[in-house]
Amino acid sequence: MNARQVARRAGVVLRDAGRELRGRDLSLWAAGVTFFAVLAVVPLALVALRGAAVLGSPGFVGHGVARWADALPGDHGPGPALEALTRAALGSPWTALAVTLLPATFYGEGLLRGLVQVAGRPAGALVGWRGRLMFVPVLVLSPTLAIVPLVTADTVAGLYARGGWPAFWGIALSFHVDWLLITVVTAIVFAGSAPPGVRRGPLVAGAPAVAAVLAGFFHGFLLFLAIPLDWSAPFGGLAVVGAVSALLLWLYLLHVLLLLGYRVTLSAERTRLGCAPPDDRCTSVSIRPPWAPGVSGRRRMPYP
Repeated sequence: MNARQVARRAGVVLRDAGRELRGRDLSLWAAGVTFFAVLAVVPLALVALRGAAVLGSPGFVGHGVARWADALPGDHGPGPALEALTRAALGSPWTALAVTLLPATFYGEGLLRGLVQVAGRPAGALVGWRGRLMFVPVLVLSPTLAIVPLVTADTVAGLYARGGWPAFWGIALSFHVDWLLITVVTAIVFAGSAPPGVRRGPLVAGAPAVAAVLAGFFHGFLLFLAIPLDWSAPFGGLAVVGAVSALLLWLYLLHVLLLLGYRVTLSAERTRLGCAPPDDRCTSVSIRPPWAPGVSGRRRMPYP
């Protein structure tokens, strides 16, 4: 496939995604996912850090978090918050951590609700529990996923501290670490949220591309942290309110990109199969075009 064909295919995919999202409230869906993320992010981090301490050691976790805190920008750096979170994760009794398991899965509920809307499907009565069950593999893997950035903390922090080209290579390394972790989570979420009749393979294959965009946006936020802006100015000088608002805005924009990436992935699979919405829609349960061999004439739920 030459460059012209690639550009033409990309244009078809983007136009399809745009048609599906036209007149629909993507901002509201992203805000809803952000609400569930806020409920789940601290419990999820507590479980991940405590699990990493079990797999490694409390000293290993504490040292890795401290090194990352030193490597992050200092003007609005989240270092103190990360260290307080680590102390809570390592010092809480197991009974208290067990209570965090349920709210940690709220993120899955929010993600599935948002992805279902983007796919144009009815949510269904059990969408909340389906989303939480979908997110259980991420919760189980979270300690292992947390170990990866902790292992690379010394290297990345050292490169950041040297400045110049070493800092550039540190950013490249941390980008690939984040990309790997986000790819795993995105692939699990995309596979678990696949609409009826949509093959999971193409959705999982699209996860690395979406994860690359999210990892790049994450590093853009780190750059934003380094800009000496007074976040509390619009909030009467209340520093905590300004910091929380900035974090919420970042989470919101992150979820806008995630939902857009999911829609583009769905559109890429649909256009690959020869469907040309809004006039023609694949109606086979296997999401093959209606003219493909072996497709029965029975009506199926249309592919989103």
